[in-house]
Amino acid sequence: MSSYDKEANGEDDIAHKGHFYGVYLLCSQSLDSRYHGKCYVGFTVNPKRRIKQHNRGREFGGAKKTSSKGPWQMVMIVHGFPNNISALQFEWAWQQPTLSTRLKCFPELKRKKPKESHFDYNFRILNRMLGVGPWNRLVLTIRWLETDFERKFEEWPLPHQMEIVSGKVSITASQRKRNDILNPEGSATVIWNSECHLCMQEIRQPERSRLGCTNPSCSLTCHILCLANYLLGNQPGHYIPIDGECPICETHIKWSALLQRKRLLQGGNAEEDDSDGHGELSDIPDVDSDVEICDQSE
Repeated sequence: MSSYDKEANGEDDIAHKGHFYGVYLLCSQSLDSRYHGKCYVGFTVNPKRRIKQHNRGREFGGAKKTSSKGPWQMVMIVHGFPNNISALQFEWAWQQPTLSTRLKCFPELKRKKPKESHFDYNFRILNRMLGVGPWNRLVLTIRWLETDFERKFEEWPLPHQMEIVSGKVSITASQRKRNDILNPEGSATVIWNSECHLCMQEIRQPERSRLGCTNPSCSLTCHILCLANYLLGNQPGHYIPIDGECPICETHIKWSALLQRKRLLQGGNAEEDDSDGHGELSDIPDVDSDVEICDQSE
């Protein structure tokens, strides 16, 4: 039986246990021809709240790229990811198919086809992604939120364990409370989130305890200790990491390069915030001080 035949009507109660992690696609309904039909891919733990943030603007937690370019419709969302890192990796690859290590081998995804809409282009990318590892081994749900946009996945068949449904996402009150505490979205800037992508706790003193990826197109935001522990996962017995892969975009990163980039960003854009409960490793000497930094604006 085709996965497209598995359909749910009306609201669907999901995520009664655990956390909800979704990657969504927005489509602009702006009357301005410059923005009408443009799309945006993002990550959320609460779709209903997130679309409100996008439509209210950047100052209310919406993204810079969507501010003043709506109204926006959340037309579909992919959910069922086992954790937030898996969902964030999916989000980044959908946003950056030409940079993703799993998608850049598909030249047909490099650009839109002639007369292809922005939605159709993003749908084509998604269709290819769902058939590529590691995502083709996940039990994901592809949920249509707007019936006007629904279509079949005909170009590349979906793995049998995935299902396609229609209807709004309804998150239980207890789930919403957990998501409100751990919500990694709503940052008012392009680069940084207000919470750590690894522990999903607030970063209260970003100047001292925040690190990001050296890849300028990656949105990784972490406590220094969280990222250090993540990179040390395959290096037992050590306290200072040397290198590893970014948990979101999988770029190879060197610890010294991360610290050098942090100092450069601090020198050019210091921020004020509250105190932070996490320790920090920013005073650790660099392991490889002659690393060339690639720090470009988006």
